[in-house]
Amino acid sequence: MRNRRATFIIIAAAVLAAFFVTANGVKRSDLQCPEDECATIHCPHDQSECLLGLVPDGCDCCPYGVCGHNEGSECNAKKPCANTMECVKLEEDETIYRCVCKEKEIVCGSDNSTYLTVCHLNEVSAKLGNNSLLLIQYLGPCTREPSFNSFPKDVYSTIGQPVIFECEIKGFPVPNVSWSFTDTAIVTKSLPGDDIAIAIQTRGGPNRFTVTSWVQILDFKPEHVGNYTCIGTNSEGTSMASAKLGIREIF
Repeated sequence: MRNRRATFIIIAAAVLAAFFVTANGVKRSDLQCPEDECATIHCPHDQSECLLGLVPDGCDCCPYGVCGHNEGSECNAKKPCANTMECVKLEEDETIYRCVCKEKEIVCGSDNSTYLTVCHLNEVSAKLGNNSLLLIQYLGPCTREPSFNSFPKDVYSTIGQPVIFECEIKGFPVPNVSWSFTDTAIVTKSLPGDDIAIAIQTRGGPNRFTVTSWVQILDFKPEHVGNYTCIGTNSEGTSMASAKLGIREIF
């Protein structure tokens, strides 16, 4: 009876070991450990050889661990992920595992730059070297005054034609966008005003913390000649960019 019980315990332990999940998320049943007793695995001599630090060796070939791989890299027992990442299948039908960041939240770095994940920040910090200390200031994007991804451009058109001005602004908090018009008499007013020929359209994107806006002049008339200014505003400041609308002569 004791022999049967001992045999059952050994079998149960073997089954659990086969499905044991390593710290980086790879099941033992999925490990691709070398069959030549670790001869093909390079063991780093110290931490300085590893951009993202040392991690435990899933194949038990390197006593001090192996170098962790960065986000998006293929991973298995021989190629473990860095400590802030896990090794997962991105698609159910995919047979390859890849490193993904455990934390998905955007962070603000001590260099006042916004990073998509803490893993991205750590990778940049590692590339900068030991002389640069890059830390997380706080969770979420860094506050930043509006800046232009694309500016409105000068337009010369014939009377009666439609005209469009466009601008794209980024910042955090996400900027509010408005337009103003300055005529040839240097009189400025907010748009659209009461002009039925003018429409304003604004939408979010195309990227995060970005806004795109358009001024549409449905029927260009001489009184529309002047400067059109795109204005982005948030709690950190205001940015403006202008473009000219003029009449294109037909000869």
